[in-house]
Amino acid sequence: MKATVTKPLLQRFGLSLLLWVVLLPTRIQAQSFRFIAVGDMPYSPQEQQVLDREIKDAISSSQAPFVVHYGDFKGGGETCSEALFTARRNQMYGLLPGRVFYTPGDNDWTDCDRPFLKAPISELDQLDLMRRLFFHEPLDLPESWAYARQPNFPENGRWQQNDVVFTTLHIVGTNNGRQEILLDDPELALSLVEARDQANRVWLQAAFDEAEDAQALVVIVQADVTDPDGSGACTAFHRMNCDAFANFRDQLMRLAANFREQGKPAKPVLLVHGDTNPFCLDKNFGGEMAPNLWRLNAWGDFQSPPDATEITVQPSIVDEPFTVKTLLRQNAPTPNCH
Repeated sequence: MKATVTKPLLQRFGLSLLLWVVLLPTRIQAQSFRFIAVGDMPYSPQEQQVLDREIKDAISSSQAPFVVHYGDFKGGGETCSEALFTARRNQMYGLLPGRVFYTPGDNDWTDCDRPFLKAPISELDQLDLMRRLFFHEPLDLPESWAYARQPNFPENGRWQQNDVVFTTLHIVGTNNGRQEILLDDPELALSLVEARDQANRVWLQAAFDEAEDAQALVVIVQADVTDPDGSGACTAFHRMNCDAFANFRDQLMRLAANFREQGKPAKPVLLVHGDTNPFCLDKNFGGEMAPNLWRLNAWGDFQSPPDATEITVQPSIVDEPFTVKTLLRQNAPTPNCH
């Protein structure tokens, strides 16, 4: 509905009323909001109980528009059975029905071939099962969310909330699936990793393109991309004992550095991940190249007591566009991850 201002009103209240009417849509768009992140749990019966009761109740009371699960919904020692995965899917999506976005973790498929498991299985078979169980059904979201999934990689999603763009990327621990390939053909598995890496590059670029007119961008992955299991960027000739996250970090920093309107400061970007400790919000992750790039290592991975992470997005606050605390106990993250 277009705002109209009559001549008598302008004569009575002057320029201040006109400015208020003109700026009103911008103020609405700039409203802060919060969302909930959960991941690296449940790893034990205690964590499962807290998730099903306390965390679920707190999410319901929070009025958050959505939840992101950044992977690892089971402990590394639990066998990857379809029954367990179905139960965890129902548990996860039941936290906020119709409003949970999930990106896989290494415990969820790449580590399912470990010899110490009761019934080790092919990690590639497990990946197929996971996609079928978790991403087969479309999400029924409002049109304004502009939700999209990447063709052939349905775990990569993108949506909008309050003029902020969110995207998930399938990047996992175990060096992004490049190590400990135990029950599959390594050449085939590595080729599929490389295809997934290429899909992630395309999807990340698309997220920044989609966010051209947005106020901020949030990227969610499972892996701690600062903690590789090898050195040197992965190439066609250096495929396993390499830094599986180097190319992603470089692309993210470059895109973040250029995420700006002409003549204005760069807009804020947040990377959310799990897989390691500590619980921290790193304001220096982008370095001199991309000082607008923040990194959150969210709560989880055996941290006690079990909890989730509440993230407030407030792009209009230049020095603090993201504020973070745990959902149940209001603990703040450490201000530096190193």
